[in-house]
Amino acid sequence: MVREGNSLLLHNGRVIGLAEAARGATAVLVVEGRIKAVGADGAVRAAAPRGVPAVDLEGRTVVPGFIDSHLHLLNFGLYLQRLDLIGVKSLAELTRLVAEKHAALPAGDWVLGRGWDQDLFAEKRYPSRRDLDAVAPDRPVALTRACGHALAANSEALRRAGVARETPDPAGGQIDRDETGEPTGIFRERAMGLMTRVIPKPGANELATALRAAVGQALAAGVTSVHSDDCGAFGFGPVLGLYRGHLGPEGLPFRVHVDVSNEAIGDLLATDLRTGSGNEFVQVGSVKMFADGSLGAGTAALSEPYNDNPGSRGIPVVTPEQMKENVLRAHRSGMQVAVHAIGDLAIAMTLDAYEAALADRPRPDHRHRIIHGQIMRPEQFERFARLGVVADIQPKFITTDMRWAERRVGPRRIRTSYAWRTFLDHGVHCAGGSDCPVEPLDPVLGLYSAVTRQDLEGHPREGWLPDQRLTAEEALRLFTLGGAYAAFEEKDKGSIEPGKLGDLVVLDRDPTAIPGSELKDLRVEMTIVGGRMAFRRD
Repeated sequence: MVREGNSLLLHNGRVIGLAEAARGATAVLVVEGRIKAVGADGAVRAAAPRGVPAVDLEGRTVVPGFIDSHLHLLNFGLYLQRLDLIGVKSLAELTRLVAEKHAALPAGDWVLGRGWDQDLFAEKRYPSRRDLDAVAPDRPVALTRACGHALAANSEALRRAGVARETPDPAGGQIDRDETGEPTGIFRERAMGLMTRVIPKPGANELATALRAAVGQALAAGVTSVHSDDCGAFGFGPVLGLYRGHLGPEGLPFRVHVDVSNEAIGDLLATDLRTGSGNEFVQVGSVKMFADGSLGAGTAALSEPYNDNPGSRGIPVVTPEQMKENVLRAHRSGMQVAVHAIGDLAIAMTLDAYEAALADRPRPDHRHRIIHGQIMRPEQFERFARLGVVADIQPKFITTDMRWAERRVGPRRIRTSYAWRTFLDHGVHCAGGSDCPVEPLDPVLGLYSAVTRQDLEGHPREGWLPDQRLTAEEALRLFTLGGAYAAFEEKDKGSIEPGKLGDLVVLDRDPTAIPGSELKDLRVEMTIVGGRMAFRRD
C-alpha cells in the first residue's frame, strides 16, 4: 500500500512531457509525490502499487505543472481584496469606482486599488489629486498603476505623507508637478515610497487570507510553482515565515521560491540561508533588484530619448556604481541575482554589473537573471548568451504594450524589443512568467501571446513583430522547463519523467496540436502537486 493522498495514476490520455521518456505516452504514475512511471497505459498500470487511485483522462492532455518565473503572490492576493481598476476606460469610470469604495469603507480606512492605465482612458491623461479629491475629499486614496511603477494619490494622502510643493524628488524617483510646481498626485518609481510608507501595512491575518486566495487562483490556472517577489513590501522574515507556515504536505499544496529584495539582503546574510535553501515547497530564491521602471509609465531607462517624450530617457533607480556594488555583494555571498531591467540602458547597466562580478569571482553556473529584458540593443542578445544570463520574460505583456510600445521607442528600436525568438536563437535560457498582478496569473494566456503575438481579439492578423513568434512547444517550455532551469531545478521539475516531482496539469486539449488562436481558451481540468489533487474542475 502507498500513503494516501500523494499517489495517483492518470491513464487514457495524451502526455506532452517535454522529455524522451514521455514520447507517445498515455499514462503517468506518481507514487509518494514523485513520478514513478510514464508510458503506455498497460505498462504504467502494471507498475502501480496496490491501492493507488486511478483517474481516467478520457483523452485529455497531461503537461508538466506550470511554473511562473516572476510574480508577486501576496500583492496579487491583496489586489483580489481591493479596488480592481484593470480595464477601466476613463477617468470618469475610475472616479465613480473610487466614490463607491469610499462610501462602502469604514471611517479612516484608505481607498487602495490597482490596475489603471492612462493609455486606456478616453481622456488620455493621468489621474490627478483633484480628480480623486472630487469624490473622496476627506479620506486618503492611493491607486497603483497596472505596471506597479506609478501611483496616483489624493490631497488627503499627500497630507498624511507630508508631501508638498517643497518636497524634493527622491533619488531614483519623481513627483509629477503642475506648471505652478504643485504635486499633481502622481508618484513614479522610488517616489512612491513617500506614499507607501504611510499606508497601513496588512496584518498577519490579512496576508494569510491573501496567500490563500492567490494560491487558489494559481492552482485553478495550473500553476504549481512560482518565483515570488514580495519581501520588499512585507519583509524577508515575515514573508518566509508566512510561506513556511502555510505551504507544504499538511497545508496548501503549492511551491514558492521566495525572492529576497536587495533592501533585505542584510537580514538574509545574517542567516545561513542562500539560494536553494529550504524544502520542496518553500525555498529561498534570488536577490531581487531594480535597475529602472516600466515602459508604460515612461520610467524604463533608455540610452536614447523616448520617441514620444524627447525630454526624457526614463528613470534609472540606481547608479551604475550602485548596481555593481549591489550585484557584487550578492554574488560574493553565493546568491543568485535577478534584476528588473526593461530599457536598454538599464539592461546594459545590469550586464556590466554581472560581468564585473563574474570577473571578480567566477562562477560557471550562476544563472543570474534579467527580468523583462524588453527594449534591447542588437548586440545585447549575444552578451546575454556569453555571460550565461537567464532572460526572465513575460509574453503576455505584448497584448497590452503593442498598443503604444512603438510610439514610446520608435520604429528602429521596436525591431529588437520584446524579441523572444531572438533570445532563443542566440541560445539564451528563457523562463516565462506573468508579473501578476501586472498581468493575469494564467499561463495559457502567456502561451497564446508567445505563439500568436496577437491581442486577445486576434489583432494584428499576422501578429505584432511576427518574426518573433514561438512554436507551441517552445512556449510551453518557457512555463515549465524554463522556470525550472532558472531555479536550478531542472532535475526535479519542468518535464514528465521518472524521478521528478509529481507536478502535473490536465488540459482539455493538447496545446501543441491546436491552432495558436485557441491557446487562450485552453481549460485547466486538474492540477496535481506532488501527486496530490490540488484542483479539479467540477
